Amino acid sequence: MNAGRIELEIRDGRSAASPPLLPCRRGLEPFFDGLSAIATTVALAAAMFAGFQAQRLYRIESGRDEQARHAERKRQATQVSAWAAARIRTAGRVVFGVVIRNSSDDPVYDLQVQCHGFSSPRVATLQCVPPGEFFVGNTIEEDSMTEWDYPNALPEIHDPVRPFTISDARGVNTITFRDNTGAGWRRAPEAT
Repeated sequence: MNAGRIELEIRDGRSAASPPLLPCRRGLEPFFDGLSAIATTVALAAAMFAGFQAQRLYRIESGRDEQARHAERKRQATQVSAWAAARIRTAGRVVFGVVIRNSSDDPVYDLQVQCHGFSSPRVATLQCVPPGEFFVGNTIEEDSMTEWDYPNALPEIHDPVRPFTISDARGVNTITFRDNTGAGWRRAPEAT
């Protein structure tokens, strides 16, 4: 009997170890599979679009941040100025020089003021200029070791200091300096 059964299984074409056949797909399953594929494709496209937009916005914001940093550095540079002036000492003695103003909150370094009309053709140079206003006289005395005097804070000077506003006989040509970040600047009447 057992032998007949094996024969039967062989004639039938099925063995006991073969898997059962799956029923055929029917109904709305193919529709939902297609809809799922379309939804996945749309979600992928939306994610890529969002990624590109995020990258674009990052570049825009980075550019704005760089512009803000440059504007801040330039703001400090525009707050440094100089002009020709005369200090009227007692007995009418006049000392010509320049007033240097740093109205920023930070010092500037290696400041050079190139002038015209003074007894010395050299450039007034200061290693560090803290915030404030300073008068630097152009020394013409014979016993002086330098051509420009040490800077004096304007509030400490009791003599009147008058700017040259009418005559161009004496004046400032250019100012060069480094700001607190180390960036170099050149200021002149025609450019900043």
